[in-house]
Amino acid sequence: MNESANTGILSGVRVVELSLYLALPLTGRMLAALGAEVIKVESNTAFDQTWLSATPGLLQAEHRLLKRNISLNLREPKAMPIIQDLIKKSDIFMTNLGAQAMTRFGVEIARLRDLKDDLIILWQTGLGSSGPYAGLKGYGLLMQHVCGISLMNGSPERPGVASVSYSDYHTYLFNVLALLGALDKRRRTGRGTIIECPIYDSGVWTVGPALLNYQVSGVIPERIENRDNCAAPHGAYPCKGEDRWCVIAVFTDTEWKSFCEVLGNPPWTSRGEFRTLTDRLRNVAELDMLVSEWTVNHSATEVMEQMHKAGVPAGIVSKGEDLANCEHLKSREFYREAKFYSPEIGKLGIDWPEMGPAVMFTEPIRFSETPCLFGPMSRIGQDNGYVYGEILEMPEERIKQLTDEGVLI
Repeated sequence: MNESANTGILSGVRVVELSLYLALPLTGRMLAALGAEVIKVESNTAFDQTWLSATPGLLQAEHRLLKRNISLNLREPKAMPIIQDLIKKSDIFMTNLGAQAMTRFGVEIARLRDLKDDLIILWQTGLGSSGPYAGLKGYGLLMQHVCGISLMNGSPERPGVASVSYSDYHTYLFNVLALLGALDKRRRTGRGTIIECPIYDSGVWTVGPALLNYQVSGVIPERIENRDNCAAPHGAYPCKGEDRWCVIAVFTDTEWKSFCEVLGNPPWTSRGEFRTLTDRLRNVAELDMLVSEWTVNHSATEVMEQMHKAGVPAGIVSKGEDLANCEHLKSREFYREAKFYSPEIGKLGIDWPEMGPAVMFTEPIRFSETPCLFGPMSRIGQDNGYVYGEILEMPEERIKQLTDEGVLI
């Protein structure tokens, strides 16, 4: 592990993570980057299926940098007292497993506080533990639709879809915020707490003004692609090159004047149809066509730079290569390299081959005295010796026996 792991802002905090997929594992990664000792619990007999997605093993590197990793087969009865003992020696226990699975494993949420009075518990659910949807499964990729986010995007004919687990990537930030608050409460009162943060609730929260507008006026948001009801021109405009675009947003009369000067004040900019914002919004389809006729003859970067010089908000629509080669992100050391492990069915995780290195992103947070940490990922079961031997003080013979019995695998 990273030798400087004791210098983070959460140094001294121990976290037990029992999780799958994205939102909660990302929570653990953030806590580890802040200096907490995060112990990921999983089993070689039923490992997280995201090990097998896209480039096998690569997505896991996004989730588990700096985490300790132990193998524990919770389907074995002898595993129950082991995880309970580990929880007793920890500050935070967090999971996104369902209530039935937790009961089978002997770590029921409602009874975990009996193990340790000041324990902080985070239960990451899909749609909450109460209400008509309680217990239903929910995933970040689909939750953008359930939350109504996709209904506000796209064209009038079809909702827009983000082909990523959109809701997971903001839910984990709510998780971290809640845990930091719970740690502060425990510092002040000596008491632990139980936190529940459903992906559904956090997704609806991000709908924001659209929900408030409906509550007040009954108005449902229109799907207007990249347009805006308060700006024109406003959208993504085609540029020179293959699938290259630049976004431009003109809100004020001053920005409109500057925008026209960048284009060389062509005759159409003086037409009455485009004199005021109200006029431009009324004739936005024609306006977008005329803007596109200019942008298509320039590169996206050129359009952005010219607009910036004139004080008009603009930006390229980045491809992966643009982000990977972005000098701004590189100058801030946003990217670091890390190796990962490629899963091989039939082999124990500790024997999976090392791959990479691959370029990973770092945390988008900067502290002046205790910077976020970055380090390697562990294989499944790599830290069994440390956790079972040092933290739980199991004799080597006992560890070997439980491993042979299929408990610590």
